[in-house]
Amino acid sequence: MKKAYNETWIENLHILNKAEHWAAKKLLTREQLDQAEKAFPQQFYRPGIFVKIGLFIFTLIACSFASGFISMFIIGDGGQENISVISLFCMAGFLFFLEFLIKKRGLYHSGTDNALLYAALGAAAIPILSLFQDLQVWQFCIIFFAITYAATLRYADLLTAAGSFLILILMLGDMMMKFPIGKAILPFGVMILSALVYLIVKKIKSSYYHDCRKLIEILALATFYLGGNYLVVREGNAMLNDLNLPFAPQIPFAQVFYFFTIGIPVAYIFFGLKKHDRVLLITGLLSLALSVYTYKHYFSPFTPAQELAIAGMAMIVLSAAVIKYLHTPKHGLSDEQEGKRKLANLEAILVAQHLGQTPGEDGNVEFGGGNFGGGGSGETY
Repeated sequence: MKKAYNETWIENLHILNKAEHWAAKKLLTREQLDQAEKAFPQQFYRPGIFVKIGLFIFTLIACSFASGFISMFIIGDGGQENISVISLFCMAGFLFFLEFLIKKRGLYHSGTDNALLYAALGAAAIPILSLFQDLQVWQFCIIFFAITYAATLRYADLLTAAGSFLILILMLGDMMMKFPIGKAILPFGVMILSALVYLIVKKIKSSYYHDCRKLIEILALATFYLGGNYLVVREGNAMLNDLNLPFAPQIPFAQVFYFFTIGIPVAYIFFGLKKHDRVLLITGLLSLALSVYTYKHYFSPFTPAQELAIAGMAMIVLSAAVIKYLHTPKHGLSDEQEGKRKLANLEAILVAQHLGQTPGEDGNVEFGGGNFGGGGSGETY
């Protein structure tokens, strides 16, 4: 499918991001960074996060007003057919302005284009839900998967990418739940589908889908782990079979899920460190935390206070040991902080508001006044 955004600019944007990252680590000089900006130009309009949020909200409000204005002429008796026609008109209008602003204004995930895309998708969903109410869940999933997948291919939007994956999982679950054997093997079905999706998206090398690929990797790793987690399977099995008991009964092949609960996080962390894959590493650490909670939920002999104390001491000791071990880089790993904190400037602004100071050009706050350590400790302020 033809892509909506300028692919060359996106490639250049990724190159410039990498160059800025290297410059922040003193691997490139300011002159070299300037040369990179000239060699790889891009003219996307990409406002800051707060402006982006404002544009997103304002566009949604504008879409609501436009929908209301159109409905004044077509609403008629308020029947489903009339509402569907209004929705289709709105969808066409939102898509027109979306394409127009991308081409003429150079928008690239700047809030306005995201809001127009979601408004168009929402307008498209209304006639499907209202005119085809007899469809089953998996049939709706096929339709909405086709829509969100096409939107992802064209606009590389994170929300539609995540929606496509979750709709796929929902469709699998609904289809397997229709058969007794399907309920029994549902965890394995989720794990197999998640693994397949992960392997497929891992092969995508295009910068156009870089962020979508990362997000789908995270979701696939998460669902793969949750599909084999003992707590999720045991409690889910009780819920699906309407077993209203104080404690969910033991499940068949429990040892298999014990192994998955422990083995999957360990495998994530191992391969994350070995391949220097941050997504695998962080997902592994989070899933390991859920595995610890799973053990605590069923087998822990300690009180909550004792568990918190033990967990806190273990994390402090482990963190200190790892930092000391990696103080000198080993196996390509180091305890050095990677990249700058994106919210550092925001913190400086908040501190300045409370202290009445203005951040400097480097984002730091000057604690002015005083001749003895600052903060007004001298005779002058």
